[in-house]
Amino acid sequence: MGALTTLLALAIANVSGYCLYHSAQSIPKLQRYEQKAEKAAEWSNVAEKRLWDTRYTVGAGFLMTTISFLTAFSHIIFTWRSFGTVAWTAALAAGELGVSGYMKSFWSNKSKIPLPSMGDYNEAISDTERVMGLSDVLGVGWAVFAGLMLLRWVGLGV
Repeated sequence: MGALTTLLALAIANVSGYCLYHSAQSIPKLQRYEQKAEKAAEWSNVAEKRLWDTRYTVGAGFLMTTISFLTAFSHIIFTWRSFGTVAWTAALAAGELGVSGYMKSFWSNKSKIPLPSMGDYNEAISDTERVMGLSDVLGVGWAVFAGLMLLRWVGLGV
């Protein structure tokens, strides 16, 4: 693999790993409030929807960053030259941007709760905000990677 694509894969793996760390950190923090949220969900459809949306968005961020990390790591170790690589990395770019948009659509209007007992919840929001912002970076990184791999596939080097 060319030096440029290897460096880009290394950068994507690092950013993905950082996102994965923050995503994994947010899950147990949010789970500390899950029992209260489930009780509220028994009485309110809005609370139930918010509980499931929280689970889905955080899970989607975790899953996408895991896939991104594993793919970037595999590109560092193995040489990939098929058109399938171009398609897969283009799909990763679209997936990262899609998941980021999905997460932002839910979390953008959620504010931190200024109570001492909600510290972990507020930290989980901060962790999730980091994942959302860096998912955009990963989406652009995978798009550039797909472009470089397409150039290689058609025989223009890189």
